[in-house]
Amino acid sequence: MSTNAAPQRNFFAQRAHRFLAALVFRDFRFLAFSTLCSSSGAWALIVARGAWVYGIPELQGTQGLWVGLITFAAMSPRFFATPFIGYLADKMTRKTLLQQVYVLQIAQASVMAILVMIGISNPWYVVMLAVVNGTLRSTQMTASQSLTPNLVDRERLPNAVALNQAMQQGSRAVGPAILLAISVTVGGSAIFGSGGFSFSLQNLALTMGTSAIVFWSCAVFYLAALISALNVRTVSTGVINRSRSFWSNAAAGFSYIYTTPLVFGILMMALAHCVLVMSFESMLPPLALEKLSPDGITFNANDVYALMAALGIGALFSSLFVGGIVNHMTRGRMFLFLGFTSSLTPIGMGLSSQTGISMIAAIMMGLGTAGFMTITHTVIQSVVPDDIRGRVSAAYSMHIGGSMAFANLLYGRLADLWPAGNVMAVAGAAFTLVVLGTVVGSGFWRDIYFRGTARPVAAAAGTGGGDD
Repeated sequence: MSTNAAPQRNFFAQRAHRFLAALVFRDFRFLAFSTLCSSSGAWALIVARGAWVYGIPELQGTQGLWVGLITFAAMSPRFFATPFIGYLADKMTRKTLLQQVYVLQIAQASVMAILVMIGISNPWYVVMLAVVNGTLRSTQMTASQSLTPNLVDRERLPNAVALNQAMQQGSRAVGPAILLAISVTVGGSAIFGSGGFSFSLQNLALTMGTSAIVFWSCAVFYLAALISALNVRTVSTGVINRSRSFWSNAAAGFSYIYTTPLVFGILMMALAHCVLVMSFESMLPPLALEKLSPDGITFNANDVYALMAALGIGALFSSLFVGGIVNHMTRGRMFLFLGFTSSLTPIGMGLSSQTGISMIAAIMMGLGTAGFMTITHTVIQSVVPDDIRGRVSAAYSMHIGGSMAFANLLYGRLADLWPAGNVMAVAGAAFTLVVLGTVVGSGFWRDIYFRGTARPVAAAAGTGGGDD
């Protein structure tokens, strides 16, 4: 009796199975979609807040500083709040924490929209809301990163981590692209309308067609994220040693990072990468003015959205591609390639004088930076034991987010004093030297790049993860 041969996948089905392997798990699909929606809202808020501040005439000469301050406010919670966030991500049910965060994100985005509707233009309100948004976003990222390994098998964990990063990084294209579509559809007043509040339906509709619609769109993103997260069924928590103090438990994540050479080395490289070539959000408005404005004088928020969307397109493709890499040696070589891509493309963007070249450089810059960070997350999430994953993710986020917060504040101010393109080019050149230094001067990094030794290792001792 003969049996039918198993059907062969065609070329596209094989590639989809390789690069999207983790999506076969139901709960991970819902988590990935919620991450895409929430991150789209976060990136939309970043560019919308920056464009709003940069367009205030009264801030002439200090717009870069204000954009940097608001970006700092949105990222700084990853520095000061992460010990508490990591503790919560291991103590609470992770899906419950995620769902609660999305409810609060809907509220803060709605408050921002209401402030715009009633015509309040004080940037300090935006700074305070940015702190709230940043705290909640840091919690969401830590919770989703900690939950991801619980939703897939170990074989497809690298792909799941990469897809989660693809949702976060690729959403740079989704959120800003939607804002761009809104702006083009309803005109320039859609972003910078004077607002005004009235209870008449006609005036309310007019107001909703101005700048408020941008921030209401962010609230809708978070609502979609909440609906998707409510469908996650997997229940997981970390392990908190109840005989030890909060600070002792929180410190376990830092102890693991500092005593695990592979994780510590990856962290140091990621820090240099984030400070020098990823902290560009505060420079987007002046960069858009320099590179995309026809006369170099007239500021248009659409250019900011287009620039961020270009970065997101490159980030999405890069993260998806990295997610399909299963060979450790290939991943190591790609890590080196993306390091150089991350360092050289900011130089190209900074020195370019043509719109087309600037947009291509933006796509390539998104490709390099997102792919580089996806590999760092993949390696770390593959190493860290589940008992302490929330606290390690939080500690990692504290280093990365804190460094980017201060770097954005600095770059925003420097963009008031020098051309933003020159600042970006110098920073890119500095990271080029860092990458070259790892190749020339460190056997540790050559092993990762050329021998593929960046693979899971035993957990460091003394994490304090279990109960006595």
